Amino acid sequence: MKSLDASFLGGRPRPTPRILQFGEGNFLRAFVDWKIDRMNESAGTDWGVVVVRPIAGGNPHTLNEQDGLYTVLSRGVDESGAEVSEARIVASVRKELPSHEDWAGVLALAHDPAITVVISNTTDAGIAFVPTVKYDDVPPVSFPGKMTRLLHERWKAFGGTPETGWQMIACELIDHNGDELKRIVLQHAEEWGLEPAFIAWVKSANAFYNTLVDRIVPGYPRAEAEELKKSLGYEDLFMTATELFNFFVIERKADQPALRLPLADHDVGTIVTADVTPYKARKVAILNGAHTGLCPLSLIAGVPTVGEAVTTPVGAKFLDKLLGQEVIPFLTLPRDELDSFAAAVLRRFANPYIRHLWYDISLNGLVKYQTRNLDRLTAYIEKFGKPAPLMTLSLAAWLVFYLGRFPGSAELPPRDSADILAKVKAIGALDDGSPKGREAMVAAYLAETGFWGKSIDTPALRAAVLADFATLTEVPFTFARLATLVDAA
Repeated sequence: MKSLDASFLGGRPRPTPRILQFGEGNFLRAFVDWKIDRMNESAGTDWGVVVVRPIAGGNPHTLNEQDGLYTVLSRGVDESGAEVSEARIVASVRKELPSHEDWAGVLALAHDPAITVVISNTTDAGIAFVPTVKYDDVPPVSFPGKMTRLLHERWKAFGGTPETGWQMIACELIDHNGDELKRIVLQHAEEWGLEPAFIAWVKSANAFYNTLVDRIVPGYPRAEAEELKKSLGYEDLFMTATELFNFFVIERKADQPALRLPLADHDVGTIVTADVTPYKARKVAILNGAHTGLCPLSLIAGVPTVGEAVTTPVGAKFLDKLLGQEVIPFLTLPRDELDSFAAAVLRRFANPYIRHLWYDISLNGLVKYQTRNLDRLTAYIEKFGKPAPLMTLSLAAWLVFYLGRFPGSAELPPRDSADILAKVKAIGALDDGSPKGREAMVAAYLAETGFWGKSIDTPALRAAVLADFATLTEVPFTFARLATLVDAA
C-alpha cells in the first residue's frame, strides 16, 4: 500500500515555514500543529512549521519521508453523547531537522526572517539548567542551551534589530514554562560571557509566553494500525490518536506584545489571557483531582480502567458529587465555566477509544493527592468545620491501596519512591489489630509531612479516615458498597 505523501492532500496548499518547533513527538503534532493546520485551512492563514528533533535517537523514521504529513485521529464522545471519530491529514509541518546530525542546518533557521515564532515541548525535564553545556557544543545537549545559541545566532544575523526577536511559546508541562525558559537562557548567556547588548536584546525584543496545554494523546494506534490503514487507503508511520477535547491557554502579560500566531482568533479551543493561574487550578483540581479521587477506590474494588468506572452509575455519581460539592465551590473561575469543564471531563473519562488504566494513574499517588486534592479538602474543612466526605473516603482508600489491604493487591503493588514506600510500611506496622493501634496508624499517616508537605492530622479528620478505612477493609470492597457511601455523603 502507498505511503502517505502530498498526493493525498487533494490540492490543499502548503504553508510557508514561519514557526520553529522543538519536539517531533505525538503531543505537539496532535495539538498545536493540528490546530495550526485547521486554522490555515479555515482562515486562509499561512503558518508552516519546521520541526527540530531535539535529542538523538528515537523513531528511526522522519516526517520528511511523508512530505511532513501525518494523520490525526480525533476520537471520543461529543456533547450529545454520540461517539465521534475524525481523521485529518495535517499539512502544517514542512520538514524535520535532526539537531544532533544537522546542527548547522538548525542554526541556519536563525537567519530566516520569515521564522518569527518558536514552539516547544521537550518533556517535563526539557526546560532545565545543565551547567556543563557550552556555547560551542554541537549541539548543546539541553533545550535552553540550544535556544540560547540560536538566539545569539539570530542576534548576529540581523544586527540585533528589535523586530527580529522571536516569540517563544513553551508547552512543557511545568509551571511558568516560558518564564523558566527565559531565566535559563539568560543564565547561559551570562555564564558564557555573551555580549551585554545581546542580553539586553533577549530581554527587550523577545517574548517568552507561559502556557497551559490540555489534550490526551495516546499516540500511534498500534492495535488498530492494519485496520486503519485499509480504511484510510494509505500507510502512515506517524499516525496519532487523540481525544476530541483540546484546550490551549497562552498567558500574555501586560508587558508582552500581542501574539503573532493568531490561533486564538480562529480556534475555539485556544485562548489568550493575562493570567493562566485560574485555568491551571481548574485543570489540576477538576481533571487531575477527579482522577486522583476515584483512582484508589476503583483499584481496591477491582475496576481496572477509567472508562469502566465512569460509565457505571456509581462512578459517574461519585465524580459528579465530588466535583460539584467538594471541588468546584473552591475555585475562582465563574461557576458556569467550571461546570462546563467538569461535564467535558466526564465525557473525556468515558471515551471508548482510550483505555486508561487506573494502575498507571496510581503512580506516585500520595503526592498527586497532595498537589491535586489536598487544598480542596482543607478548604472544605475550613468552610464547613468537618471533612469533605468523598475526599476523605479517597484519602482512606489511598492508605488501603498503599498497604495492599484488598483482594488482588499482589498484582497491584504501589509504585512510588523507596522513601515513601518505606514510610508507608512503617506506618502500617503500627496497626497491631487493636483499636489503639489502628488509630495510631491513621494518625501517623495524616501527620506524615513527607506525604502532605505538612501534618494534616486533626481529631475530626482522623476519626473520619478511621471510619472509612474500616469500611473499605472489613469486607472486600465493591462499587455496590461505594454506591451506598456516595448516597450517604
